[in-house]
Amino acid sequence: MDKGTKFKEWIIRAEFSHDTANIELEKLTRPLRVGSIRTPIDLNDMTIGQMVQLSECKNGREMFYIVCGVLLGMKQKQVDDCRAVDVVRFCGWVAGRLKQINALFDSVKSKPTTEEEKAGVSSLNFGVFGLIDWYALRMGITDHEEVTNVTWGRVYKCLEMDMKKREFDKRLAKVYEAEHRK
Repeated sequence: MDKGTKFKEWIIRAEFSHDTANIELEKLTRPLRVGSIRTPIDLNDMTIGQMVQLSECKNGREMFYIVCGVLLGMKQKQVDDCRAVDVVRFCGWVAGRLKQINALFDSVKSKPTTEEEKAGVSSLNFGVFGLIDWYALRMGITDHEEVTNVTWGRVYKCLEMDMKKREFDKRLAKVYEAEHRK
């Protein structure tokens, strides 16, 4: 792609080209700006609400508009008038960071015991709403909307601490059980 190509021109060509399927978006680097808007250095200030909006993105044209809209506050017309190389790099960089953030959340999911699996723990997967509800209950927040304004890092750390405490409690229960048998 020519560095001066506008996004609105590139996206039309890209939809009819098979060459763009080979782009590994997650490996792209962050541009300093998309149009006149500075891009964030990292996604540490991204809220859970923004993560939810981005998780609803499907691949294709709308993904670029949603990412730029959610994280940079840009309208579709603004994105269309930006250099395609900057829009694509930014969205690719965001996709790569989101993959890492999702892996962090996955890493703090506790592994169910055989007994928990038999009892049907898998039916207790409530998705993103479950995460928002858990955090609201944990923090004594009555308005779920308020939770969507919390940064993802804070929610992750609370989840990590609760998982570590739950694992400790399981180990402690086994120690008590072993002591009781003696």
